[in-house]
Amino acid sequence: MFSYTYDGKKGIDIVETPNWRLVIRRLGAEVIGLRSLKHAIGLIWRDGLTDDPEKFWKSHATLLFPIVGGLHNHRSKTTQGDEVSFPGLHGFVRKRELELGYVGEVDGGFKLSYQLKSDDATKAMYPWDFVYSVEYFLDSNGLSTRITVQNTGNRIMPFQVGWHPGFALPFKSGTKADCKLKLPAQPITFLENDDDCKLTGGSFLVNGTVDFPFTERGLDRTYMIDLSNVEPSKRKVSLLDHDEQYGVVVSFADFPHLGIWSDAGAPFICIEPWQGMDDRVIQEPFDQKFGIVHLPPGAIDSRTASIQMITPTNSV
Repeated sequence: MFSYTYDGKKGIDIVETPNWRLVIRRLGAEVIGLRSLKHAIGLIWRDGLTDDPEKFWKSHATLLFPIVGGLHNHRSKTTQGDEVSFPGLHGFVRKRELELGYVGEVDGGFKLSYQLKSDDATKAMYPWDFVYSVEYFLDSNGLSTRITVQNTGNRIMPFQVGWHPGFALPFKSGTKADCKLKLPAQPITFLENDDDCKLTGGSFLVNGTVDFPFTERGLDRTYMIDLSNVEPSKRKVSLLDHDEQYGVVVSFADFPHLGIWSDAGAPFICIEPWQGMDDRVIQEPFDQKFGIVHLPPGAIDSRTASIQMITPTNSV
């Protein structure tokens, strides 16, 4: 039912079933392909490609740790004086090759796990001891992801975490512009941000949004949403073609925040479950960032999200 291969030249793990083809690059433990073989649809942006595109976003489904987004001038400091700095957005997991752990069938599906432990390179950027791990589980329903962070040091560890899957549009027909983006049908708080995604402190409430009227400018600036007051089981976003026949639903009960982003004019949209967001316009201490987690010594934080495909016989 499941077949697994490793392409050492490209550094990718490949899992195939009669219905799915999953490709994970060990650099960043990033899903770079999730294809429905039954419907001949590659759900993920740049499905399975390992080379850089001529334009637009170069990634596919980035893992974010120990920050979501960016810092002013790529650096910050805690109230205790600990300095942090990162070479770009979203931390360093995306730029490290993770160690493969478990590979095999389990509970009617197929699981792959990856791990990154703190070392001299990570401590130069982020001076805490940790073990970061991610598990991917593929079954007939789709793909689920579990991200786990363990504090292996002797002091409280501040961090943010997230997932950044991009979906190629349209899935089957129409255009990106006429795709449907459906948010939970209840009050949702949108956080205002500047052109650099820094939080301005402003917010506004959108009541009962279902079909969200996204724009290219809005996507390029990033829609930053606080769902902490939404019941976890209702933290779901659907992205569908204009006729609502094909699409995906992303569920993220353990993540209270969300980013929705795309390069302006690019044929994809990212639906990003987050714990935390970028800096504010006036930078706060790192350990007081919006949505920061304070993990005690020895403690473990684990969060899950999933992608399920929508088809004419499987509407959501």
